[in-house]
Amino acid sequence: MSELSAPRGPRLGPYELGERLGSGGMAEVFIARRAGPRGFSKRFAIKRILPQLARDPHFVAMFSDEARICAALSHPNIVQVVDFGEQDGELFMAMEYVEGVSCAKLLRTVATQNTRVPLGAALYIAHEVLRALAYAHSARDDHGRPLGIVHRDVSPGNVLIGRAGEVKLTDFGIVRSEFIDRRTNPGELKGKIGYMSPEQALGNEVDLRSDLFTVAIILAELVMARPLFPGRSELEILSRIHDADLSVLERHSAGFPVELMRALRRALAKAPADRFQTADQFAEALRLVARAAGLSLSESELCVWIYELGIMPKQSGLRPAVAEARRPLPAAPQLRAVPSDRPTEPGILPATDARYRLEVAEGREVGLLGTADLIELVVTGKVPRDARVLEPGRPLRPIGEVARLGLITRQDAYAFGDALDQPEALRPSALPSMLYALAARRATGLLVVRDRRREKRIYLRAGAPVLVASTSREELFGRRLLAKALIRSEQLSLALADVAASGGHLGVSLVDRGYLRPAVLVRELQSQVEARATELGGWARGEVAFSAGRRPIQEAVPPARSPAVWVTRLVRHHLSSRSIDQALAVLGPAPLAANPSSSFELDELGLDAEESLVLAAAIGTRSIAHLIDRLALAGTSVEAARRAVFVGLSSGVLVAPGWPR
Repeated sequence: MSELSAPRGPRLGPYELGERLGSGGMAEVFIARRAGPRGFSKRFAIKRILPQLARDPHFVAMFSDEARICAALSHPNIVQVVDFGEQDGELFMAMEYVEGVSCAKLLRTVATQNTRVPLGAALYIAHEVLRALAYAHSARDDHGRPLGIVHRDVSPGNVLIGRAGEVKLTDFGIVRSEFIDRRTNPGELKGKIGYMSPEQALGNEVDLRSDLFTVAIILAELVMARPLFPGRSELEILSRIHDADLSVLERHSAGFPVELMRALRRALAKAPADRFQTADQFAEALRLVARAAGLSLSESELCVWIYELGIMPKQSGLRPAVAEARRPLPAAPQLRAVPSDRPTEPGILPATDARYRLEVAEGREVGLLGTADLIELVVTGKVPRDARVLEPGRPLRPIGEVARLGLITRQDAYAFGDALDQPEALRPSALPSMLYALAARRATGLLVVRDRRREKRIYLRAGAPVLVASTSREELFGRRLLAKALIRSEQLSLALADVAASGGHLGVSLVDRGYLRPAVLVRELQSQVEARATELGGWARGEVAFSAGRRPIQEAVPPARSPAVWVTRLVRHHLSSRSIDQALAVLGPAPLAANPSSSFELDELGLDAEESLVLAAAIGTRSIAHLIDRLALAGTSVEAARRAVFVGLSSGVLVAPGWPR
């Protein structure tokens, strides 16, 4: 009973809160204790709505719906909700506490140790999750009416494995049900990237067969010990899911029983009609796999193996909740020089201080800064790479040694100010020719463009931009979403806190929390990369360099099928008429002709209808002036005609005497 002597933490109703176990899109979860007479004490998991959302009617309704739905579900494989309450306007629910590990931690461990989950253990985990879903999918209310429940977030983090080998499904926070459809907009809240069905990835309506698809993803990853739908970016992952691309499974299934592959292929079919139609059908198929392999679906093999793996928690004490868990969101950073005074212990900030001091020069500090604010400054190059950070509870140290910032500072994408490899002077009229040439070669590498006050680092793959880092804070993804009113500032703050804690991607956190639909994420990522890249057309001076073969750690979007399109858009939307006129002035009365050795067809340039007509009319014309006179009679503007000819010459589709090659 060592728990009884633990320091007392804050309370919610009759529950004393202890250690925070995690935080999600609308709630946080704590281990808690409820004490009773004569030494009685029992642990629970307390889930309470996040303070930033406690007054939001939409989230309050969803949280209440989750409590009511879960209270109606009583099954050995579903985490039971035992209480629901409100204190000082705070809603909370008490759930049974499962002491053990999540399937997510299990997958991370086997991947790190380069091993695999035994087939019997993997089948048992998936089978027990299917038992939970079979019950939930068929659940009825007190009047016998079907609830029509679809979990929509069956992912490894929501599958818990207890000390006795019990497997339980949790987190019905984004459940879809006939009971709550009146409150939920279709597609508003979706699951986690990597654990969606094809229809879910598109933002379409889902039914119980979507849950079965995601159970199959978990099973495949358990037996392979690797992601089923990997990708360098969210878009690539979603694209693989949309296509139900099972190439990873096929490559890594050597030695898998035929019956297992047959069950996985069916469960992972792209069309819901081709999958198992109920959780019971899928579970029966797994029982057949186990029988054919001479295995029994029981907790015994899982229990023994998981203890041998060494990930089951050794202690079950109740530590007090950290007081800072309820602190208000940090304000936007106010950069100012502050004295170099130190706290009581020299060189260390108190652990309760959630902010940072940044030493940008000896004896000169900037702060106080929140973690998210500091990350924003790092990814826009506002922080010197040799700066030092005074982190809460830690001594002053180089920024690269701070866990949350080290991965960022070591990425080539944010190495602003580094020496350029054979830089050339940036000439706006010549830049498109250079970019079209890179597109024609399907070049892969890093394009760096900078002037005295800004810099862009553009990674190209097959000639098209796949990631762009910029020193402009207005171009950051989160700020872009705020400007377009796609998310709220408090949602961005919470998602950035996730990024700071895990080192993940902002887009993934926004989708996981339900703030952004996957389809919107894909669209905005593509839009951001292109907008950042094409904005170069407006630069008047600077220097530019290209280093072949350099790749980012993670691409934001896959390369475009036609890599010249982005360059055409750069010319159309950003290059000034003055730059175009200066470039064309060198031609004088030179004739225009089609280039027989052009690397591009007209339809690969991304031309609009007017531009296509101009280039078609330009072939064989005596001069640009003659062409413009002809087109003016047809109503084409001089500016549009000259821009189209410039695109044709810069891309190599047209040739003319005197045009630089």
